[in-house]
Amino acid sequence: MGNAHVFLLMAFYNELTFNMLTITELCNQLADAYEAKGVAVRENLRPGLSTTEILEIVAPLNIIVPDDVIELYQWANGHIDEDDLELHRNLCFRDNNFISLQNAVSEYKSIQETYGIYSTLEQDLVDLKSCLPISAFQGSWDVVACGAHLFGASMEHPIIRVFQGIDMYFHSIPSMLETCIEWVSSPNWQNLRGLPDEEETEIWKRHTPDLFRARS
Repeated sequence: MGNAHVFLLMAFYNELTFNMLTITELCNQLADAYEAKGVAVRENLRPGLSTTEILEIVAPLNIIVPDDVIELYQWANGHIDEDDLELHRNLCFRDNNFISLQNAVSEYKSIQETYGIYSTLEQDLVDLKSCLPISAFQGSWDVVACGAHLFGASMEHPIIRVFQGIDMYFHSIPSMLETCIEWVSSPNWQNLRGLPDEEETEIWKRHTPDLFRARS
């Protein structure tokens, strides 16, 4: 059995295990992993929003908000101190900072004014106008594909990295959270530095093997 088949099987069994957990439970696991390393992320999280509040904030963007995004922002509405460039108490999705929904609306406009001018579904495999940012840091964004994309029918709402290009990074919000939990839980993980490249990639492959096959 080749390595590609092994990684696919591992991803399948990981997904079966994690899919038993809600996004709220996965978010709590990630916060627990941070706090086990002495990073008090919960102290810097805004209270979650109601479904009505979420839909009202995002309404100007004319985006159909997926249930996964609603549950994420019901858990917490980003950080209290979003201007903390040191990220000492920030919960990050890899290297981008979990942002408030109000900031997401602002960041959406920034994306459309830069990448959105030239982006097309055929070129970038995603309709960038239907993508909602959930994390950002210094000109880099992670966005949820809330509309059309060409990454495969098995991925309803993949996570796209917008930074010096437009690339699929995770199959879904749960997949992103699962990967981040494993990263932060590693004995080798350090706040602000993450993991050594080889270990980070090995974990990433277990959750998103097709991403790395496409890049090889």
